[in-house]
Amino acid sequence: MMESTDEQLVRRVSDGDRTAFAVLYDRHASRVLGLLVRLLPTRGDADDVLQDVFWQAWKSSSRYDSERGSLRVWLFLIARSRAKDWLRRQKPSVSDENWEATTNNSPSRRIEAAETNTQIQSALSELPDKQRQPIALAYYEGLTHHEISERLGIPLGTAKTRIRLGMQRLRDLLAIVASNEKQYSREVTS
Repeated sequence: MMESTDEQLVRRVSDGDRTAFAVLYDRHASRVLGLLVRLLPTRGDADDVLQDVFWQAWKSSSRYDSERGSLRVWLFLIARSRAKDWLRRQKPSVSDENWEATTNNSPSRRIEAAETNTQIQSALSELPDKQRQPIALAYYEGLTHHEISERLGIPLGTAKTRIRLGMQRLRDLLAIVASNEKQYSREVTS
């Protein structure tokens, strides 16, 4: 069976096809989440907003026009709008004009992002290659599980399992780093 294009899937979604919606979600959720993680303060916030993005995509799928841009661009526009809405609710003083400057360019945000990136890189280096490789492809290149399995020449289920196990290990490693930082901070300030 041939794989459906995004446009075909969106047409099916606008007719209420939940299976087509699940395929679209699997195909694009990791990329949209990657954008949201960069726009919002925490991963939990990004996960919450991701659900809003796809809920809106489900409700407004009939308004998608492939002539105006790709589905990915449409989803990114929805994601950016939902992230702005979320930030407005959290910090009403942030104006539309200053939103990007406030969220992306503030010195504290850049320092925090650099520290987080260093921690993630360090934790990633602790993973076995079989787990590190598919995670890097998913989060740094934005590939789907299907694309990762093709690129690495492994079954789809194996790719998903390696990512899941690697993410669990990363979570554990980052929790240890956070705990060590808290302990160090207490020692320095006492």
